[in-house]
Order: sequence, then C-alpha cells, then structure tokens
Amino acid sequence: MYRHVRRGSATLCSLALLLGTATSAQADELELDWSGRIQSDLRFRMQPVGVGDWYSRQELPAGVERNWNTLGLKLEADYGRFHGVAAVDFVWSGYPERMTAVGDLSRIEKADPYRLEARAVYMEAEGLFVKGLDLRIGQQVVSWGVGDQFNPTNNLNSDDLRDPLLFGRQIANFMVKADYWISEEWSISGVLVPIFKPAMLPLSGSLAVAQLDRLPFVSDSLRQRVVAEQATAQTLFGHPTIIGNVTPVMPEPTFDNMQVAYRIAGTIKEHDIALSYYNGRTDFPQPRSNHTRQALGRRCNPNDANDCVDGVLLTDVTLEYPRMHVYGLNATGEVNPFSWISEEISGIGYRFEGALVVPQRQSIRLTNDELAFGIPQPAGEYDYDGDGRPGGAGGREPLVVDDTPFLKWVLGLDYTFGEHVYVNAMWVHGLVDEYGAGDWIKEGYVVRQSGVVDGANVLACTLAKNGEMCSREILRPRLGDYVVLGADFKFANQAGMFRLFTILDATPLVEETWDNDEGKRVRRTISPLSAEGFSMVIFPELDYNFGNGLELAAGALLQLGKPYTKFGSPETGGSTVFTRAKYSF
Repeated sequence: MYRHVRRGSATLCSLALLLGTATSAQADELELDWSGRIQSDLRFRMQPVGVGDWYSRQELPAGVERNWNTLGLKLEADYGRFHGVAAVDFVWSGYPERMTAVGDLSRIEKADPYRLEARAVYMEAEGLFVKGLDLRIGQQVVSWGVGDQFNPTNNLNSDDLRDPLLFGRQIANFMVKADYWISEEWSISGVLVPIFKPAMLPLSGSLAVAQLDRLPFVSDSLRQRVVAEQATAQTLFGHPTIIGNVTPVMPEPTFDNMQVAYRIAGTIKEHDIALSYYNGRTDFPQPRSNHTRQALGRRCNPNDANDCVDGVLLTDVTLEYPRMHVYGLNATGEVNPFSWISEEISGIGYRFEGALVVPQRQSIRLTNDELAFGIPQPAGEYDYDGDGRPGGAGGREPLVVDDTPFLKWVLGLDYTFGEHVYVNAMWVHGLVDEYGAGDWIKEGYVVRQSGVVDGANVLACTLAKNGEMCSREILRPRLGDYVVLGADFKFANQAGMFRLFTILDATPLVEETWDNDEGKRVRRTISPLSAEGFSMVIFPELDYNFGNGLELAAGALLQLGKPYTKFGSPETGGSTVFTRAKYSF
C-alpha cells in the first residue's frame, strides 16, 4: 500500500532548498510513497557454546538466543528529477540487559532495550548540472557486487554480521555518489565515504578473541616459542594466560582516512560487465598490540578444590583496521548450451565476482609489565628474535598480515525449472572475515588450535627461546574454499516455499608437530571430508505467504564441525532454530 500526496509550489521550493538546487519546474507534482513492516524473530540456541577454562570461561547458554521485534518504515519522495528516501528500523531486542544496580530496575532501556537504525536517508538528483550526471548524497548502501550474498567487491559499506540469517547484509554509511552515463548502457561512478565504519559482529564474536591459542603471528618460530612460554607459565608456575581488555581503535576522521571508489560498468551483448577500484580499509580488525600484566591471587575451581592457579596473566589487546586497495571485476549474464535442442529451454545464469586485494602490512607490538614469578621478566617490549635485547634486531615488530596481494572470488550458476524450482551453486574463495595471502595459490596459514606436545619439556623450550620441539598446531589457509548449494521449492500457487541451502568447507587443514624419529617438524593433512576436518552449514527454511502482507517462517541454522573448524568454532554462535512472523504494509 502507499499514500499519494500532492503539494503546490511552496513544497517545491522547500524541496529545492533541501537539495541545494533551484528549479522553475512548478508543474511537477510531489509524490510520497510509504511502506513498512512489523517483524518478530524468535530464535533458540540448541546447545551452549563457549571458550576458556573455569578461571576465564566465556559462554553463550542454550535457550533463547534472540527475541527481536522490529517496526520498519520507509518513505520515498519524488518531485520531478529529484528523489529522496528515508528508511528506518525501530528494534526492540526483547532481551533485558544485565542489571548492575537496583536503580537499573527503574530504567526501561535496561528492562526493554530498544534502538533506532537508519537503513537509508539520502537524496538524489538526475541530470544535475549536465545531462547524464546523477548525484546521491546521504546515508546509503552502495552494492556493486553481483554474487549471491558473497560479494568481495562490496567494500564501501561494512558488513553487518549481527544476524547470520541475513548474511551479506551491510551497514548504511554517509556517502557522496556520482554516476555519469556515457551512453544508455555504460556509466562511470565515483563514491566518497568521509567516515569509516567497522563491521558489526554477532554477540558470539567476542569468543573469537578469547581463544588465545590462535596466535596471530605470521612467523612460525615466534608462535611456537610463545606457545611454550604460555605452557611453562601455566603448568610450572600456576599462571595461565587469559584475555583482558580488547579495544578496537577507529581511524581518525581525517582527509587521509576517507574512502574512495570508482567503477565503470556496462553491457556487452546482454552480458553485464564492471571494473571497480576501492581505496580504504578492511572492516574486520587485526591485532596491533598486546600488553601482558600479572594479576596475583590464588583461586580454585569451584568443582575441584585441587585444581587451582596462583594468578593469571592478563593480555590486553588493541585492534586496528589496516588499509587496502581492491581491484574488482564483475560479470553476469546467461548462457544456453541447450538452445540447439529447443529455444524453449531456459538458459543458465552465471555470476562472477573477483577481487584482487592489496593489503597494507600490519605488525604487532608485544609489551608487558614486570612479571614476578618463575622466570622474572622486566617491564618492557618482548624480545622477538631471542637475542637478549627487547624488540629484537632493529626493533622490528612481527607481522600479523604481510603485504602480499591475494584474490577472493565467487563463481555461481543458477537455473529455474519451470515455476516451482530454483537451484543455485557457487564456488566461494574467501569469506568476509578472511584476510591475507594464503591458499592453494600461495602458502599462508592461520592457527585454529595450538598447544604443547604430550610430555614435552616446556621449560627447556622456554629457556632455549625455541618452541619447535614443544608446540603442536592445527593450521588452516588464510583463505578458504567453499561449495555452496541451494534450492527453493515453491508450492501452493507460489504461496509456500521450502528453501534448503548448504555451505561445505572444502579447505584442508594441516596438523604440524615435532617428530622425534625424523628430528624435525612434520605436517599431516586433514581432509575436509574426514571426521576431523568436516565443517558445514545446513540451512532449511519453510516460508508461507498468507496474502495481504502476512508471512510466517520457521527453520534452522545448523553449524557443524569440530571447535577448530570454520563452522564448528564457538564464535559462530552454534546451531539455532528460528521462527519469524512478518506483516508488510
């Protein structure tokens, strides 16, 4: 439904002032279209997920994971060649915040939290100044990618991962976007983003940082040494290492930190082609500094009086957002290899979206307070190369991301069988949270799990400042490969739909450890099809449209795998079941 409103020249003048452009086209009429939705989402976590031992446990319990209620409103205004959009969501989380004082019981925002989210607030003009020049200014999402939910060339807006069922959603940001149409089929676009926004993470995102065994250093020898030192501090001196404060540092709002992007796009024989360039930052933070401090105090496991620690080593982490350049290529269209049989056979749709990412090097600085236990450590910077001097040779900090370029891409095919069945298949190389060079093209790994070998002499490794004989790691290429298969089945005169999508992680893992017989570190490949390496998402959903705006849906998001795999890891939030009701008007 929409409401149509007409106004006279007074409204025209107001709109012209708002857009900063004068016009004499008083014959134009103002048209206002508004729409909205009321939506309720109820979601349950099937099993608890968490990380850490009893002295540092972080856990998301089984039970109600989400109870969001949303009122979404959208208003569109047209007046000649001018257009404005305002779309906002009023969200009631339905989940009381933690009460820390009795006074909180008087605060409705604590007992019934709510928020306002601006999905779009922008104005645009067609043919401004010169014919073919369109300008849009305001809070908006600029989506240049063509992949289905997986878009490595969509970097102007940050990712919104708060709801895994809305994967691919992005956050609106203030932008100035200009499009110049060279012809009816080709255009050149430029976008300026004054203020950087980070990716929004799910509630389970904090569990990723809490897993301190996933050391971020590119250097193998440094990781192995730190693993041995942490094991020595815990097993011999009763001081385990846990996460302390985690602080993301946002880029300053300077001219130098503005983001820009350009694109040329057009059509060649019914195939859409686009080339793009982005200069900005990754919206997922990378560690920039670690500071370790000691907290004394003996404490014991409440379930086992013999399981005690004498203190903990708290690691405070600072995160930053490295710069990057992204060169993109998009192509979509349709091919019909069966046209020679019959012209009535539909073609197969294809989508390709590729991005060449050139990252900025990111190093990390390790410092500590004075540590007075076991092997005392003076306050200062860590001795990275083990030469007895803080900071290592030349004071060079270790890398967490090097500047080697890497590729991400999505290649998809889709086909519709009649009116009732739609199928989609994709090969995805690199998810949104994966960053840095490392795949089957060029070797490069991240740690998914680390520890020490059973019976290892961790004290000897620590004193020798060499942990290669003590550490054991499960490694994964920085960029994974995923097989995405999905299908929609419609029934009941298109009112009902059953959807089934799956994502299979096709990336092999590597276990690396010391082999006494060979006298060196050895690697064992863990197949993604084995019980150890299997990881998968299964997403079934049943949706029914009752007409007149009412839709009901129910389904599940099943995330399978060992805790060190991509989808079995605790930070994914675990498996959930959901129901959704939506009324659109």
